Amino acid sequence: MIPEYSDCALLVIDMQDKLLGVIPDDVRDALVDNVGILIDLVKDQGGSVFYTEQNPAKLGGTTAVLAEKLKNAIRVEKMSFSCLADSTFCDRVCPHIPQTLIIVGVEAHICVLMTALDIIDEDEDEEIAIFVPVDGVASRKKLNWENAILQLSNVGVITTNTETLVYQAIEEAGTDLFRKYSKRLK
Repeated sequence: MIPEYSDCALLVIDMQDKLLGVIPDDVRDALVDNVGILIDLVKDQGGSVFYTEQNPAKLGGTTAVLAEKLKNAIRVEKMSFSCLADSTFCDRVCPHIPQTLIIVGVEAHICVLMTALDIIDEDEDEEIAIFVPVDGVASRKKLNWENAILQLSNVGVITTNTETLVYQAIEEAGTDLFRKYSKRLK
């Protein structure tokens, strides 16, 4: 139930301004902050970061604050809702999915859910532990977000939150990582 940070990756799904623009302001602002924290955390732990953009020709690119953090990550443009339905994603990312995968992004009840379900379906040996922080995913409507979280929990995805993931990674107070992240979580 705790991520194996020595073999971990973060998948950031479709954090684009046009998609974020329809999410309630308070939810959107917290979501962007939390995704930014998790990008930094996984990088600090030596993990890989992948991200997708849904139809960027029409929906634009990743929101600027996150795009800066993602500049060295593997990026995949997609048209499909599930990342695994995209051949480029399957070629560039799937071979590198480690033992622990944290998934964040929008929309929780569409692209995040469908991707997680497809990863579970493809992972016949159940080698991948999927973590979804409930405050690291969002949907336009709260009911859709709640339903996605319920479905994810019911199929074995470990639903958690950003703060728990951070403290599970840093493990103790008094370290440089503790000082770095405890300030950001307040």
